[in-house]
Amino acid sequence: MKKRIPLVGTLVIVLSVFVTIGGGIALAQTAEPPAPAGKVEELSVQPSQPEAQPEQAAPVVKPGEPLNTANKLRLQLEGFFGYGFDSNKVGTTTEGNDVKISAGGGFGYGATIGYGLSRSVDIDGTLGFQVSGLYPYVKNADGYFARSLLLATVKYKIPFRENLQWKVGVGAGYYMGGKMDIEIDPGVPGAGHYIYDYQNATGIHATGELEIALQRNLMLAVGLKYYMVEYKVEKATQNGVPVTVPSEFRTLTGDGVDITVGIAVLF
Repeated sequence: MKKRIPLVGTLVIVLSVFVTIGGGIALAQTAEPPAPAGKVEELSVQPSQPEAQPEQAAPVVKPGEPLNTANKLRLQLEGFFGYGFDSNKVGTTTEGNDVKISAGGGFGYGATIGYGLSRSVDIDGTLGFQVSGLYPYVKNADGYFARSLLLATVKYKIPFRENLQWKVGVGAGYYMGGKMDIEIDPGVPGAGHYIYDYQNATGIHATGELEIALQRNLMLAVGLKYYMVEYKVEKATQNGVPVTVPSEFRTLTGDGVDITVGIAVLF
C-alpha cells in the first residue's frame, strides 16, 4: 500500500497537467477558430458611389417662368442702319436738287459684350463702325462720312414671357476717327477730292429693344437707338493740299436714330 500512494499521486499530477493544457488549447480554439480547409476568405466590397456631376448653369428659359438672363455673359454681333436728323449740302444735281451728307445714320456693324447684373439690369459695351453716304445718289460724285464708336450702356430688363423681354437703356459714347470724304468728278463745278478730318467726340444715347430667346442660350435682339453727338473739324485738304474749312463743315451734328438687329450667345 505504501508503494501505490506515490504512484497514485504521480498519476493525479500528470492528469492535472493534461487537463490544464487541454483547457488552454480549447480556450484558444474557442477564441479564434481556424478557417476550414479549402475555403477562401471573401472581402466585403462596398458599392462605389456615383461621382458628383458638375452643376450646370440654370437655363435661361424655364416653362411657365419669365425669361431670366441674370449672371449671364453675353457676346453679340449686330448690324444697324438709320437716319441722320441733320445734313449738309455738298452740291446740286442737274435737276436742281441739293446733294447732301449727314454725320448721323447710315449703315454699320458692331460687337457687344455684356453681363446680366441681375434679373432686371444689364451692362453692355459695344465697339462698332458706321458710315453714311451722299443722297440722292449721283453718277459724277461720291462721298461718305465714317466714324468708329465705343458705347457703354446700362439696360433695364422687363421680362414678360418665358422667351421674351423688353430692354430699355441709356448710356454714353465715344466717337472716333470722324472723316468726311467727298470726290467730285472733273468737269463738275467744285470738282476735286475733299477730305475733312474731325476730332474725337463724346455723345449720349438711349435704346429700346425686344429680346427673344431662340434656344437655350441663343438670343435675337431687335431695337431702336437714338443718339446725340457733335463733331468739330480738325483739318481739311483738297487734292492733298491743306485748305480752309468752309463754315458749313466746321461743326457737324451727328444726331440720329438707328434700327439694330443682333444675334447673341449667353455663357
